[in-house]
Amino acid sequence: MAPSLPLSRFSLFHTRDVDQARERVARIFCPHVLNTCQARDRLDARHHSAPLGADISLNYVQYGPAVDIDPGHLGTFYLLQIPLRGGAAVWCGGREVLADRETASLPSPTESLRMRWAADSPHLIVRFSQSAVIAQLEQLAQHEVHGPPVFDPAVRLQQPEVAPAVAFIHCLRQTLDADPGFSGSLLARQAESYLLSTLLMQLPHSHRPTLDASGRRALLPRTVRRAQDFMRAHAGTPGTLVELCSHLGVSARSLQQAFLQATGESPMAHWRGLRLDLVRQSLRDAAGQGAPAPVTQIAQRYGFFHAGHFAAHYQSRFGERPSDTARVVKESERAH
Repeated sequence: MAPSLPLSRFSLFHTRDVDQARERVARIFCPHVLNTCQARDRLDARHHSAPLGADISLNYVQYGPAVDIDPGHLGTFYLLQIPLRGGAAVWCGGREVLADRETASLPSPTESLRMRWAADSPHLIVRFSQSAVIAQLEQLAQHEVHGPPVFDPAVRLQQPEVAPAVAFIHCLRQTLDADPGFSGSLLARQAESYLLSTLLMQLPHSHRPTLDASGRRALLPRTVRRAQDFMRAHAGTPGTLVELCSHLGVSARSLQQAFLQATGESPMAHWRGLRLDLVRQSLRDAAGQGAPAPVTQIAQRYGFFHAGHFAAHYQSRFGERPSDTARVVKESERAH
């Protein structure tokens, strides 16, 4: 007896009609153009779809002969498409991905998309709702994000940071095959959270630098984080250690030790570095806009009133003089 196909207990349809296949697949995914690559080829289309919870579903999709698929844009969801055999050429956002059993494709909803699946190339597809991805991203970053993340469309399945999640997806598929009641269960919803976190923490995407920075900040002691917030809010004044300790309600010795352990520098050195970073960014912004970069005025805006001390600290931190920063940006702009 031939083995059953993946997720066969969650079968939606089996058809040889192109129009019916297009219409039925669109109910789970989105409207798209679907055609066989050879007019004489006869479709053998199946779609099995098993929801985990409200935000992620596992799907088995096959078409039989080679097909062209053109959704344009996915719109409201992401697809992690894993060929079980065969392969596919996927054009997503100006990138081409040659998907096979070692490389999956991950199109993002805002990127243009078209695909050509080779003959006999069934896929296991994980559908993630865009709203759930954004909600998980904001929870991980601990702040609001602007715009959905755009992922690198090529996913190397054997990479150490990816392989455990891929194995988990196959384990979920086997669990659903054995026990359809797993769909919608508490464990399935917990699996959704794990997959969303893994997607965002392990794969490259447009919000990854911000997420990594938030992760590093989350590891800091609460006192250091509160101190950094106070420093940013008062970046226009030199400030004193007494003011900082009074605001935080901690002793100077405790704060010194917390900063040395967490950042490797004293609180006041950290505060000065933050203000220097803001000066440098302001100089670069002014030069990039073609405006004169008034170094003294910008330095004083961030509490540096002694020109000699400011210049020395700036050169020590960045390896260049403040005037060099503006000049390098202007020369770069002219080169482009």
